Amino acid sequence: MCCPKRFLVVGLGFLGLLFSIGYRAVFALVMVDVTKKTSSHQKCPVNESDHSRYLSLAGKVTEQFSQTMNTAYFVGSLLTQAPGGYLATRFSPSRICGISILFTSILMLSLPFAIPLNKWLTMVIRFVQGVVEGASVPALNGVISAWAPRTEKSRMITISYAGAYISPTVAFLVTGFTSCYLSWHSSLFIYGGCGVLWSLVWFLVIHDTPAQHPGIGEQERQLFEEEGPGHRGGNRQVAYSIPWRSIFTSLPMYAIIVGSFCRNWIFAMILTELPQYFHDVFSLSIDEIGWRTAVPEVFMTIVTVTGGVLVDKLIKSRKCGITTTIGRKLAQCSGFGIEAICFFVLATLGKSTEDRNVAVIILCVGVGFSGLAISGYQVNPLDLAPQYSSILTGLSRCGALGAIMSTSIAAAIRGKTGLQNDCFDSNQTRSIAPLIVVLTECMAIRCRKAGPK
Repeated sequence: MCCPKRFLVVGLGFLGLLFSIGYRAVFALVMVDVTKKTSSHQKCPVNESDHSRYLSLAGKVTEQFSQTMNTAYFVGSLLTQAPGGYLATRFSPSRICGISILFTSILMLSLPFAIPLNKWLTMVIRFVQGVVEGASVPALNGVISAWAPRTEKSRMITISYAGAYISPTVAFLVTGFTSCYLSWHSSLFIYGGCGVLWSLVWFLVIHDTPAQHPGIGEQERQLFEEEGPGHRGGNRQVAYSIPWRSIFTSLPMYAIIVGSFCRNWIFAMILTELPQYFHDVFSLSIDEIGWRTAVPEVFMTIVTVTGGVLVDKLIKSRKCGITTTIGRKLAQCSGFGIEAICFFVLATLGKSTEDRNVAVIILCVGVGFSGLAISGYQVNPLDLAPQYSSILTGLSRCGALGAIMSTSIAAAIRGKTGLQNDCFDSNQTRSIAPLIVVLTECMAIRCRKAGPK
């Protein structure tokens, strides 16, 4: 029996986000490795046996400047989120998504040559990566929107986006191992190459809508006739009829943006700061940092997928009076609230071995349960207007401003407190960072009261 084509869309969507979002974690951990003072902790075997495989930029590129490189990526990404959503509505969303990830993958392959050459060139490449990658998620949402039956929206989105949330796990593990046992730049080549191969497969097998797919089965075709969203993907007529005024005056839309802001704030902190946290506070080697930062993301991926299925079933069954609105609120409030509490606790820990183990446990709980929030704000564009989901997702992705602020504040704090402390450990951030996270998440929870029925 032929596999349903919507499963193929979800599977490739998962892999696309696994690679493209993973680029952020790969770069962050590589920069921790090449900017560290090698005398401060145990060297990896590859560095002891062959120094030509190891790059040391200690003293040439500071940790603060490394954080600024991460910020440059998020700034570039912010610029193309909304335009990318429009392009995916006007043209083919599958082609926009594929082109976006193809070009950012090629740029990933250029980083091993740029990093030892010039730090400013590296920053420019990271900025351009953000620019070209910014359109990928809005475009992917446009593809999934056309392929998601009404009763499968949450699970299709959460399974696809699980690729984004497990990507740090895979990226940290791969980068930690290869940096320690192969070379400092091997993970950059591995990820860039995988991204290029993924793009080629995506171009060959994915179509914008079920109606355009020549190999769709009769049973699946009937399912889309009964429960499909009924729009035709990217085209001029849809693009010209976008209700801009209604969108920009919609409270639910602003609630989604606030939710996206909160998610981007904390997700960027996790990707870029956790490796530095474990290095500076606990003096771990790069392979240990890799697996310790990877474990919490596994829990988040599990919760993301199971939470999506659970929310779909609760909404479909209408048990306990759970409507679409209540289901989305419940998922988002639970995810954000538990995560905020855990980060408050994390900021109080010390530097002992016991604290190191407690930190991993706290991160597993907080980061894990944050996966519930994906069934809230992330699915909402498909609830509000499936035919304009690319536009709504693009606008909501302007919440990437949270990532810019998060990484900028981290860099500023590091510059003031010195290299021996990091953003989790400095006294300033003990009080500032968790407070901002909680306040912004509370804003999102309150705005969710305006969500769709």
